[in-house]
Amino acid sequence: MKLSLALGVVGALAQVGLAGKCLNSASVSSAEDASVLGPYSTVPMPPQYIEPSATAGPYSTVPMPSDFSQDYGVYSTAPMPSDFVYTNAPATEEEQLSTASSPEPDYSAAPTATTTTPPSGAAGAYQITLEQLNKAVPDRAADSSCGSAPYPDECVTNSRAVSAINNALTKYGISRRSEAVAVISLMAFESESWLYNKNHYPGRPGQGARNMQMYEYNSEYAKLLYPDKVAQVLASDSSNSTQQMNDVRGLVLGDNDSFGAGFWYLTVHASNYHNNANTLRDGNSADFQDYVVTGVGAGWSDNRMTIWNSVNSALSA
Repeated sequence: MKLSLALGVVGALAQVGLAGKCLNSASVSSAEDASVLGPYSTVPMPPQYIEPSATAGPYSTVPMPSDFSQDYGVYSTAPMPSDFVYTNAPATEEEQLSTASSPEPDYSAAPTATTTTPPSGAAGAYQITLEQLNKAVPDRAADSSCGSAPYPDECVTNSRAVSAINNALTKYGISRRSEAVAVISLMAFESESWLYNKNHYPGRPGQGARNMQMYEYNSEYAKLLYPDKVAQVLASDSSNSTQQMNDVRGLVLGDNDSFGAGFWYLTVHASNYHNNANTLRDGNSADFQDYVVTGVGAGWSDNRMTIWNSVNSALSA
């Protein structure tokens, strides 16, 4: 994956804050804890902190390993579902005669596609219950838990999140429990348990969705879902301004798209972790850490493991 962090935001990293989450000072128990909080913390970074580079991952300033492969995604080697239709199959003689005698269709009147075909079949997709999600992400179990949110329009409770998560699990063909646990854990950490939908600290333009992916991924995601709307936004401002980036991000902040972003990223940009028996093995915490650091390119902290333990335990019930 190519990360375009040359968006004028490197300077903003000098005021390092949380990536779309507000870390309470009470959660930092020692200088040792602070040293692993990564690029989004309000705690001063340690001497070994690595500045952003062209090889950083989509959420973090941690460089990607030299052997990380970007050759997955839409051209993945994962087997196609049994009901996949090859749209470029040669036309039959009857179809050719029918096409020859038919007028050219009016493409301008064709409806705009707003969804993508899951990379794997939706049959047998893993699903979660509200009871499980309440145990996994207890901070949003109560319907009143967004009452004191700093950005009330971004905060959602589990009763709202559960249907969006299940829709994404179905849409992107997530059948392995381990993948659901990994992405839900990642989203819960990055969004502070559904508190944020945009990056506010330090406020990187275009960064957001529940997995807090960078603008280049939100732009790609939005173009896939809403190509006409993205084209309109880009046509209105050719300067790639902060407002333009935020407007593109705004197209994917609805519940289904925002909670779906993490699963889309898994299946397109980290597909080596999708339906692979050797990665994200069930109940394997080391595999989750590998996914975060290598597959996503984010910094690691013990808080991520705490959340993964909670989600993994809840989804085992």
